[in-house]
Amino acid sequence: MLGRLRGWALPAAACQDAGPPGRYESLFRQLDRNGDGVIDIGELREGLRSLGIPLGPDAEEKIFVTGDIDKDGKLDFQEFMQYLKDHEKKMKLAFKSLDKNSDALIVMGR
Repeated sequence: MLGRLRGWALPAAACQDAGPPGRYESLFRQLDRNGDGVIDIGELREGLRSLGIPLGPDAEEKIFVTGDIDKDGKLDFQEFMQYLKDHEKKMKLAFKSLDKNSDALIVMGR
């Protein structure tokens, strides 16, 4: 189920246990379509769509509001990585709160 939660918000590659930032770099490069070292809202929207990641209306804007620390309208790699780490922590906390018996499953009706 955690895999499904991860895939819903961002790709599984973006939401894994702690480790080297290589997985973040790979995703960042995929989203940075023009290779200028930053991701703008258009690149994020197009990149997530091409990766088959279904996001709701205005989801990209919400990512930017949260992740764009310097408010320049772009995500550099550090901002991108920090957003993913923060998002991952929130998703893990949400999952743990729903996984009442710690079996790594969320079952309706528990």
